[in-house]
Amino acid sequence: MKKNYLQLPQTSIALAALVFVFVLFFWGCNEVENVAPLYNKTFSNTAVPEIVSVSPADSAFAGVDEITINGNNFPSSPNELSVFFNTVPVTILSVDANKIVVKAPNLVSDSISVRINKFRADQLSNIVQYKLISATLTFVKFNPLNTPYSLTFDKVGNAYVSLVLDKTGDGIKKITPDGTITNFAPKGTETSWSSLKFGQSGNLYAARRVKGIVTIAEGQTAKTWVSSSNGVGTIADFDFDLTGNMWAGGDNASLYRITQAKNVKAFAFQANVRSVRVYNNYLFVAGLKDGSEGVWRFPIVNSDSLGTAELYYDYKTNYPTGAIQAITFSADGDLYIGTDGVETIVVVKPDKSSQVLFSGVLNPLNKSLFNSFYWGSGVYLYFIRQAIDATDAATAPVAIIKVNTKNTLGGAPYFGNN
Repeated sequence: MKKNYLQLPQTSIALAALVFVFVLFFWGCNEVENVAPLYNKTFSNTAVPEIVSVSPADSAFAGVDEITINGNNFPSSPNELSVFFNTVPVTILSVDANKIVVKAPNLVSDSISVRINKFRADQLSNIVQYKLISATLTFVKFNPLNTPYSLTFDKVGNAYVSLVLDKTGDGIKKITPDGTITNFAPKGTETSWSSLKFGQSGNLYAARRVKGIVTIAEGQTAKTWVSSSNGVGTIADFDFDLTGNMWAGGDNASLYRITQAKNVKAFAFQANVRSVRVYNNYLFVAGLKDGSEGVWRFPIVNSDSLGTAELYYDYKTNYPTGAIQAITFSADGDLYIGTDGVETIVVVKPDKSSQVLFSGVLNPLNKSLFNSFYWGSGVYLYFIRQAIDATDAATAPVAIIKVNTKNTLGGAPYFGNN
């Protein structure tokens, strides 16, 4: 038999394979030394951000204010960092090497940890404690079985509210500035009042979407002041001018001027008027007219004459949801519109530009009904929050809410309280 010299013993083949593996291993090790490591050693050399101060210094309104964080080693782009209030990432409005401006989150707390995460830095910033407060406060909270309607104030700051208890009526409550509730007037034949306001005489007047206006004295049921026999139609709301005349409107073909002597004059205006306000020698009315939801104004020429109606603000064109329930003015001429829609309060500037007041803060659930408001002292605007059902009442309590508008000039005067 011929011998095949290419056929090696099994032990020789195994030895050759082992040598080959060792050669590959040591060659690979030498190559790996020349490859850049996955961990970049320069990562930890990125300067760690430092918070030096926060402005406003003491606190800010949750969900409302802009907050400035001053410090060092901030990146130049908002895409290179995150800012946290506790565990909540906040919206970054602007950033430079020493200043970050953020929008306050809707997080109410006396102690919030503020910190910065700068990408590529191996540490977070130092922590600064901060306080976020609510722009709205519950002035009075009611039992869910109660439904508050119209709201007004007297000259010394007491509030008055028409309250319905379990659909049967409970009369008018007086609420002192510290929130103490007492009975002012018992329920009569009415179910609720759509409007309450004091006149210059000190009398409390009320309307309830019927043909007439009443006066209410403490401890007594309502007494008719004017009615259809005087020439008034359905009255939903009213206000007083500087001379003490009442201007009123409702779902009618006219608006009405009523003197203290109960003389009534009608002015043609076909509309469903829900709110009336006198400001800067104009009569403003809000509601639905010819399919348009808006606010109209008339120059008050004198007690016997109104100028031509002007559509002051077309609400429906700008805000598609809800109907106007109340209007008032700030001292510097901003129109505040209260609605039962998503946009709880809309502020219209004199140039007719507008914005939602504290969007997402006043009623984040967009469920509760808005009805009636009144500008109290200073910056505070008060409004009534009703509820659609028991579930709504549990999450957004039936209450009178006061809003810090941040308008330090306060509200325009209510001439009935002069």
